[in-house]
Amino acid sequence: MGQKPSKGSISREDLTYLMAHTNHSKKEIKEWHKGFLEDCPDGELTKTQFVEMYVKIFPGGNAEKFSENVFRTFDTDRSGTIDFREFMLALHVTSNGTPEEKLTWAFRMYDVDGNGSIDIHEMKRTIYAVYEMVGTPADTSKADELFKKLDINSDGEISQEEFINIIKKDHELLNVLQKKS
Repeated sequence: MGQKPSKGSISREDLTYLMAHTNHSKKEIKEWHKGFLEDCPDGELTKTQFVEMYVKIFPGGNAEKFSENVFRTFDTDRSGTIDFREFMLALHVTSNGTPEEKLTWAFRMYDVDGNGSIDIHEMKRTIYAVYEMVGTPADTSKADELFKKLDINSDGEISQEEFINIIKKDHELLNVLQKKS
């Protein structure tokens, strides 16, 4: 995705791109890059490293399945690793993005096969992964309930448009997605 910089420096292209697409200054991006390279000297975060990070954050549960969904969503070029540009864009969307950007990101996480729609199996897989991550028994009714509410036209699939439009209007659904009760 991003250009390969010389060891220890960020490419001019990536720096310009990140300044235009995040709310970070040149100085902040360079500081983040330095930290990223300390943790990922090769300039790429592997799935294994990513999963290990989530396991440390959620020691009481099983974060593996959920972190794999998040990793897939961050790895936008499907290279099998997260480069610095992907990392910064994901950080921006999840922490400072607009509600629409966050919902688009969430949709991509639920759309496990990347076909542009969510089926009931993808919904269950992702909801169960959230429950596993926090170490609580999965409430099987939540996935079915959420799917029925989001599948407006009852075609057995949730489009990105259905997903975003309904959740923007229904804060209770947003809480279910975020595992808030």
